[in-house]
Amino acid sequence: MVADGLRRAFGWWTTGAGILTASFFFVVALRMHEPAFDVARDCVTIVAAILAAKILAWVAVAGATFGREGRLLAFVMLASVALGWIGWGEWIGDRAFDYRAAEQQAELMQSLHDMSVRLTDFCNARDRLAPPHPRPATWQQDVDAYDRFESETVRVYERTLGARVRAAHDRASLRGLRDRDLDAFVRHPANEFQMRVIAKKLEGFSQTLARRP
Repeated sequence: MVADGLRRAFGWWTTGAGILTASFFFVVALRMHEPAFDVARDCVTIVAAILAAKILAWVAVAGATFGREGRLLAFVMLASVALGWIGWGEWIGDRAFDYRAAEQQAELMQSLHDMSVRLTDFCNARDRLAPPHPRPATWQQDVDAYDRFESETVRVYERTLGARVRAAHDRASLRGLRDRDLDAFVRHPANEFQMRVIAKKLEGFSQTLARRP
């Protein structure tokens, strides 16, 4: 009676349908625009559980007739299911890690580009407000006015963009993107020229990331 129940419950029609359904959702989960790695891992667990349950049901029904070879076969099958579950879990974990790393790289690439554009726009806007270049007749006054304007530019930069530019530079450094000129004055640029250099270097970092696999 119990044996017949186990045969019906864990027959190939029943277990096969469960395995096919879990396999279908496994494929769908990995082909989504944003792969659902947790769902894929759950599907692998379901398949492993179904296979393990079928083997155990087979042992429960026919185990009394097993010889040494039969018991060894049952053990090897269970071990294969367990190792397969572990192996597929590691494979999914590797794919999830690679996907998140690529996602973070793309986000950093865009962030560096956006910061470069913002800094360039800031410099262009300040240029439009800059006092005229020194003229012979008023040379010292013009130089003093330009120095005050540069000091104001630095203060506005620090207030509006400085912290974000430094954060972008630090994130790029963690990815191995370094530049001696940029490192020299990214913390506290002294004038607009250095700010434009920073913008150019950040855009260069973004393009370097774009070329990485």
